[in-house]
Amino acid sequence: MKQLTVIAPSAQYIGLQGEKAAYFLGIPYAKAPLGELRFRPPQLLDLATHTIIDATRQGKSPPQRVWERPSWAAKGPVLELDEDCLNLNVFTPEVDAKSRPVIVHVFGGGFEGGSANGGYLDGEAFVAMHDVVLVRVNFRVGALGFLDLRSAMMDETLTANAGLLDLIAALKWVQTNINAFGGNPEKVTLVGLSSGAFMIASLFGVPASKGLFQRAWLMSGSASRIIAQETANAMAEKFLLEAGIKPGDKQALAECPIETLLKAQTSVIATHLGVRNAPGGWTLGIVADGQVLEKHPLVALKAAERTDINLVLGWTRDEARMWYSFGIMPAPQDRENLLKTVRLFHTDGAQVLEEHESRYPEASLAELEERFLSETIYKKPALATAQAQHDAGGMSWVYEFAWEPRIEEGRLGASHGFDEAFVFGQVNPERVPYTQGSPEALPLADKMSLALISFVREGDPDWELFKGSLEYIQVFD
Repeated sequence: MKQLTVIAPSAQYIGLQGEKAAYFLGIPYAKAPLGELRFRPPQLLDLATHTIIDATRQGKSPPQRVWERPSWAAKGPVLELDEDCLNLNVFTPEVDAKSRPVIVHVFGGGFEGGSANGGYLDGEAFVAMHDVVLVRVNFRVGALGFLDLRSAMMDETLTANAGLLDLIAALKWVQTNINAFGGNPEKVTLVGLSSGAFMIASLFGVPASKGLFQRAWLMSGSASRIIAQETANAMAEKFLLEAGIKPGDKQALAECPIETLLKAQTSVIATHLGVRNAPGGWTLGIVADGQVLEKHPLVALKAAERTDINLVLGWTRDEARMWYSFGIMPAPQDRENLLKTVRLFHTDGAQVLEEHESRYPEASLAELEERFLSETIYKKPALATAQAQHDAGGMSWVYEFAWEPRIEEGRLGASHGFDEAFVFGQVNPERVPYTQGSPEALPLADKMSLALISFVREGDPDWELFKGSLEYIQVFD
């Protein structure tokens, strides 16, 4: 395969010319966060323009627990794991001076997993079809990326939001270098699913992110999921206990085996979808540290501080369905058990549950909990985010993804994450098995991907702007 060299401000990058487009893999954008650099902000690389970087092979993915994927799930990423994971991949139709719109893809994975490497998304085919530049970023996940150890370790040089700072460092790399790859640094759209979307939304409350992007397409994530400082501190204390690290022992933290850290992480995080997403729930995410995240992102939107960002927010109709249909989440044993889940989010839980029961009179307890969590964690926060941007004078659009796979006897519904492959227009059943036997999937994917490209190019997905009521929700089915 032919190699080609891009001379960029940060370095010279050697990539590959594929059949349809050029690509540059495993580009480092910060120093490897190893040893004493664990849990600290990313450190800039000491590079010069004459430095030659081999970008012909994929870099490492962040350390994480690897779970078996169901047979119907979209093709998973390539997971060669290592803490030396601060790298990104660039796909471009051609290395020239055309100044194309740039899409930065921020992967999801519950803040615990995911990767920018491989998977169902064929970056080469995508950029060749739409004449855009695609950047896929690897960043720290799990405790290494989203656990705040400052108080527990008595060390204020650590950071609460390492993974988010990694993303910001990558976006700064894009601003500095993407023009050399045929991209326009003044037309950058961030696209993220689930935790990736929550990360992007949190940037609304991070002044350091201003000017790094102009648009955001958020799938099943919004400006709502922020971890309180007291919760983060309590989790950190338990984490150190489980890992066998004494508070303040910097050497032990730097040298602790990654497998020990991952086990400690698993023991700390709540497993129930409701518990972990409720206020005060023990889970990983963006921490309200007052330093990186200076303001809650929803507060920042309401204060009209990010009207410069055009927003698309979407959710799937049956976000939590798959977890209940396949026993990943235990069904409530009785109505009282369900009421406990509802009360995690609402002090008037009894009234809220009665309202759901009247809306869905034929629903089982599991179906009621699934619908409640789908709306509470994803749909309502997305609408609140869109409303805040609208009220502040900004522009936002919302959609609901309601397409259902025909496989698995209809048990999947329009589940969490199913819209991402459609947004990128890549629903080949070989890569996305849940589209098997669904000829209507391809035209729907074409429609949604064209909406994405319209948004990326013009700042408008080509459906009606959200104006504060449900009639402005675009339904894709």
